Amino acid sequence: MFRGELREVPADLQPAEIVQVEDMRGHIVGAGYANPASSILVRLLTRGTALPSPDWAKAQLLRAIARRKERMGDVPDLRLVHSEADGLPGLVVERIAGYAIVSPDTLGAEELLLPWLLPEIEALAPNGVVLRALAPIRQREGLAPRLEMLRGRAPQAPVVAQEGDIRYEVDLFGGQKTGHYFDQRENRALCRSLAAGRRVLDVFSYTGGFAIAAALGGASEVMAVDSSEEALQTLERNAALNGAAVAVREENAFDLLRQLVRDKEQYDLIVLDPPPFARGKDHLDAALRAYKEINLRAMRLLAPGGYLLTASCSHAVSLADFLAVVDDAAQDAGVPLTRIAVRGPAPDHPVRVEVPESDYLHLLALQRD
Repeated sequence: MFRGELREVPADLQPAEIVQVEDMRGHIVGAGYANPASSILVRLLTRGTALPSPDWAKAQLLRAIARRKERMGDVPDLRLVHSEADGLPGLVVERIAGYAIVSPDTLGAEELLLPWLLPEIEALAPNGVVLRALAPIRQREGLAPRLEMLRGRAPQAPVVAQEGDIRYEVDLFGGQKTGHYFDQRENRALCRSLAAGRRVLDVFSYTGGFAIAAALGGASEVMAVDSSEEALQTLERNAALNGAAVAVREENAFDLLRQLVRDKEQYDLIVLDPPPFARGKDHLDAALRAYKEINLRAMRLLAPGGYLLTASCSHAVSLADFLAVVDDAAQDAGVPLTRIAVRGPAPDHPVRVEVPESDYLHLLALQRD
């Protein structure tokens, strides 16, 4: 709850203090942890008169794990806790190669939720627990970045995440986010299912999730494009790890797409999975322009019968925004397209109806007529 939503705030409110919130009639709405230094003064944990506690937090964790097992089976490597979407605001927990990677992004998550849950998290991660707390939101919460081992011994080399029969090298102390983008798991499987015999272009490839899936799906040719030399080096190691043939190109994606259009290149399957173009509403207009440009260029590169898988992971870009900008790009490109799927994140990144921020990942699958 933002500070401006609260009529009265105690002058002696302490950081990470558990507080109850009342409505205008004096009825208790719920309880949560406070941070006087943040614009979000209280993050609710429970509704009604129930108070959060270590036992309550453990129950939330066990429920999150049970739901993933129900929806995904016994998956070894995945996101176990997805912040507000699992009722544990500010806390992200992933498991990779027997390690737990915990990211407390808020004061209450770091000082309350993580200490409450650490014994249970340790039990899920026999190799150790990595604290990876580097998100920009921590600065707004008055927290410094942290990157350290909480339990166990740090791996001496990158570990390997298993995603079905595909393996990906993951640097637990480097790279982006918590080391691997599990949220695109099922969308990579879609890419693989469409790739047989096709010439594939994977733009903003990072460490090769979509490119390797396409190669293993029987693509005739796969080109992966990213501006990061380090990411492409990891991609090449991932390709070798899986026996996948992927060519790489270190290039600015916008420049390359323009050049490929000028060269009249054509591809049978194109993947656009850029990093967030909009971190907040103040960047929304610029983000929509960027999404339109890359989609328009990709559509002009698409061979008849070819597929475009285009994604947005910008929290500020709603599904309606993304649909509109992709439709607008199709109109300007003059390319006949059929929308065959609208997809979100994998089940280990649940979307809660009452938490719109959890609905951040959108993927559209389009086919040229």
